[in-house]
Amino acid sequence: MKELFSQAIQKMKRKDFLDDVVREKTAEGNSLTQELSLLRKKNGSRSGGELDLKIYQINAKRAQIDKIIAKCKAEIKVLKKDILDLLTDCYVKANAPELISKVESAVYHAFEGKVKILSDKDAGGVNGDCQIIGVIITHDKKKKFTTAKLIKAGAKNSQGVYLIRPQIVVYEYDKKQEEGIFRAETDEYKKKVKERKKSKTLTYLKGVYFNKNTLLSLAFTLIYALFAVWACVGGFADGCYLNLSLRYTAVIFSALSIITLATLKTAKRGGLMDMIPLTAVLVSIVGFACSVGYGDLFKALVFPSALLIYGVVALILRAKFANGKDDSDKFGLPVAIFLGVIVGFVFGKMAKGPSVYWITAISVFGVIFISSAVFAIVKKKTEFGKVCSYISIVGSVFCAVRLLFVPNVLVTVILAVVGAFLGLCPTILKLVEKDV
Repeated sequence: MKELFSQAIQKMKRKDFLDDVVREKTAEGNSLTQELSLLRKKNGSRSGGELDLKIYQINAKRAQIDKIIAKCKAEIKVLKKDILDLLTDCYVKANAPELISKVESAVYHAFEGKVKILSDKDAGGVNGDCQIIGVIITHDKKKKFTTAKLIKAGAKNSQGVYLIRPQIVVYEYDKKQEEGIFRAETDEYKKKVKERKKSKTLTYLKGVYFNKNTLLSLAFTLIYALFAVWACVGGFADGCYLNLSLRYTAVIFSALSIITLATLKTAKRGGLMDMIPLTAVLVSIVGFACSVGYGDLFKALVFPSALLIYGVVALILRAKFANGKDDSDKFGLPVAIFLGVIVGFVFGKMAKGPSVYWITAISVFGVIFISSAVFAIVKKKTEFGKVCSYISIVGSVFCAVRLLFVPNVLVTVILAVVGAFLGLCPTILKLVEKDV
């Protein structure tokens, strides 16, 4: 660095000398121009006199001065380029703050404060205005697509135009290649980085949310929205649901959080464990919209707020850490049982509304549960059949919960028969699968 800096200083001294020559000759030329202007006024339109000779001599001197100035400026231009090249190299090799400050001061002096020296961080790194000249293979995933080494610093003028772009070597993550291998690259590598990041994001989103499970989340949300909006518009939302806002919210929030954390690194992406937080976010949006229909706005906002917090955090955690191989089918049973219990207790509150409200609810639930039980058998070898089997279990648990609160003998018998049917269908599915 000392040798490079010494060379830069020598060139700076030469540039300073030439700058003085240019200033001196420019002043001399300006003086001759003024003298020439006066002589031409005195001479008027006459020619061949003594003044013409003086004018000729002054023009000759001025032409000579202009040549000197042009020659000096041409050399100054070359010197400035050399100085900037040397100082940007010095900046990289400066291994102490005082040396970096020394280089920056030299740049300020050489270019009269009109040029600023830049590191790779100042220029935005890999995806910024840096010039990529190569990559180094690394086995550390955290280093992927980060600067491995600053080869040459950059420089920008006062108008924000790059005079020199920082040159960098980038880390490339690849466990198949030997660590530390260098490969020459160009700025075309930036396109590769963007394509890889884009394709990775699209692949993640496609694998997690572009599937049939998302339709189930939307269907669940629509059913929830139907009864939530109906209760608010009908004016009986307070009587049915307001007293559920605290205890039920705490239980649902805690249970979903435990399920998500327990399966975070085991459940595969794109399955049930990704659909639960998505459904929570969708339901929270409906909840916020319906909160205006309650007498106590604070209590009404508790449930959607808790679901939104859970949903967003769970989605982030799943995106960042979830990479398990276990099929979500393994976690369907506890989720189905939990959901069945919640639906069973919530229906008890729905019964406090108008008759048409809870009769519609039990009709919708009945159609969904019985249809799912049938499809669990008919479509037993498909993924859809597995999903239907768990919805059927939700129905079976729902019937079991309602049995605890219904004293009527006829209704008890109906619930027992329907609940047994809904519970047996998934069991038959499992038995058939084992036989096959």
